[in-house]
Amino acid sequence: MRETLRTRMGWLHAWVGFLCGLVLVCICATGTLAVFDTEITRWMQPEINIPANAPLTDTALDAAAARVREQQARGIFAFLNLPSARTPMLEVLHYNGHEFTGDVLDPRTGAPIAARATAGGKFFYNFHYTLRGGGTVGVGIVNALAFGLLISVGAGIVIHLRALLPDIVMLRLSGSRLRSWLDAHLLGGVLFLPFIVMMAYTGILIHADTILPARLPALVEAPKAPAAPPARPPAPPLPMVAHLRPLLETARKNLGGRECGFILFSPDRLSISASDASGPFLTRDHVDFALPDGHVLGTTLTRRPIATTLQLMHGLHYARFAPPALRWLYFISGLGATATIANGLILFLMKRRRQSRHLRAFRIAEGLNIATITGLPVGILSFLWANRMLPAGMAGRDMLEITVFLVIWAACAVHGISRSCRTFPMRGWREQLAVIMVLGCGLPLLDLVSGMAAWLHAPGLHAGIGGMAFLCGLAAFHASARIGGEPR
Repeated sequence: MRETLRTRMGWLHAWVGFLCGLVLVCICATGTLAVFDTEITRWMQPEINIPANAPLTDTALDAAAARVREQQARGIFAFLNLPSARTPMLEVLHYNGHEFTGDVLDPRTGAPIAARATAGGKFFYNFHYTLRGGGTVGVGIVNALAFGLLISVGAGIVIHLRALLPDIVMLRLSGSRLRSWLDAHLLGGVLFLPFIVMMAYTGILIHADTILPARLPALVEAPKAPAAPPARPPAPPLPMVAHLRPLLETARKNLGGRECGFILFSPDRLSISASDASGPFLTRDHVDFALPDGHVLGTTLTRRPIATTLQLMHGLHYARFAPPALRWLYFISGLGATATIANGLILFLMKRRRQSRHLRAFRIAEGLNIATITGLPVGILSFLWANRMLPAGMAGRDMLEITVFLVIWAACAVHGISRSCRTFPMRGWREQLAVIMVLGCGLPLLDLVSGMAAWLHAPGLHAGIGGMAFLCGLAAFHASARIGGEPR
């Protein structure tokens, strides 16, 4: 009975893991990059040279409020995003149907900064939970895949639990190719198991209202992003308080000393919400003020146990509270989780190559593996290259960056499937790895040539992103050198 159970779990782990893993690799990879989405956006807008400790002045606040008032009079639902340690600029944002975009202001003067339009790191964040523009359907697919990940992890535990310790102790990374890949997959699964389970589980809870429309009333209190109502026709100028600074001080006091994150405006009131970086509990606690006199209407603090638990799940998943060291731990764990899933995809085909390599379905599956494991990094690096290569003042350049990503990735998919169907899969792997090597190792040089002033202003930021791209290129070179000839 036990062997029958392990056999069935092995089938479940293999097939669910492979079918879900082809997309989960993309979700995990972009989610890992989203850990530093703010930093990537700053890298992609080198014109913004604001010190991290730049003070937020009353002049800048009042200028931003005037811009919000102007945009809302034109029917645009704009809100004010306040500076933080990671985003030192002041932003007047609105939702354009895909993401939040708008004006960037200097927090010292309130003057607009002519930064290039870019999809930024927010693109990776949006992709990893909506599959880029999938809306509710995309969110539902991602959550179904998260369920599949948990099922595959549970089946894997059943398979390996009995011999887990001996396999880890022996760790035959220098043995046969199949054995070494299997041991690497097992080691990665053990090391990153807590992180994988936490991220999958919290990701499902975050979007519980999408999966379970008939949700419990208490779940409604889950924190949401600033909502964007339908565009309104031009309206008379909204009333506005004389100065926002006293309201910010009052809000900070009423929120228990937490920093303020953003300000929402409505015809008769404004709401100041706590920053997402205030702590591990990601809330939408806020203080409401009447317009135009600015007296306090009330403070909303969520303290019910179920809502607080859900806020903690949000906080752990988004990690916006995390200091740099913890953020790097999230990033490294995300890379490990991505590599473990990618390793499993390769193992799935290695075990079936001898019996099935002549089948068209097997060749397409290997082509999809190439498109996912190497094609996605090619697309991501092309996205970063496009940010530096496209003219800074080009209209619609943010959407063009995304188009470059999608077109290059699609080309990699066609290339990988074509090579595999012509029985040259190893050539497909090597060629795409060579592209990764060139793009990854060349990105730091491109960044240096195109923006020396930005390098001098934020050397750590540019060295970090350039260094990770360079390491990606070196990893591709190492992998290409270890790939053998065409399988027989």
